[in-house]
Amino acid sequence: MPSSEKSSLHLDQELWSRFRGGDAGAFSDLMRRYSRLLFRYGSRLSPNSDLVKDCIQDIYFDLWEHRATIRETVSVKPYLFKALRLRIFREQGKWNRYENLEDEMPFSVEFSVENQLIEMQETEDMKEKLQKLLNTLPKRQKEILYLKFYEELNHDDIAKVMNMNRQSVYNLMHEAILRLRKNWYSSCTYPALILALGGIITFILH
Repeated sequence: MPSSEKSSLHLDQELWSRFRGGDAGAFSDLMRRYSRLLFRYGSRLSPNSDLVKDCIQDIYFDLWEHRATIRETVSVKPYLFKALRLRIFREQGKWNRYENLEDEMPFSVEFSVENQLIEMQETEDMKEKLQKLLNTLPKRQKEILYLKFYEELNHDDIAKVMNMNRQSVYNLMHEAILRLRKNWYSSCTYPALILALGGIITFILH
């Protein structure tokens, strides 16, 4: 684990512990630390930005009100992401009472090919082909890859956020890779892009 990641996790645990003890300053620091990330993730789950903001505020209110009974040790980021995900589904479920909302809701994200994923000079045409392939994935696979790519969560944390077991996360990720491979080799004429896919698969499975 990189030292920067260790430092971040240590800070999370320190703030969480102080917050549970009633430290309002630590709670404010947690809010500042995660509000932008929560809004970014919530916006993928609902196009209603006001709803997302209200859900985030509700989560923070509940956390403070129940701070004394919240578990002492948690992985803060997946804990907050899961809370927001459940809150958004619940609030939107009031308007879609007879639907299986989680299955019906789209997951909105436009994957972009980041420099850290493809460490080579590629043409815009090649990058565009890769992005289109990523965005053809089913919504749950897209959400898993989003949490992996953009939020840098591991398989266990993704399972917590999406209320799945670890094997199901791995299976969906594997299905996403098989779909990418199939579409990739049938449409790609660039040898460099085939090498790039190998790097992305290595990243996903890490």
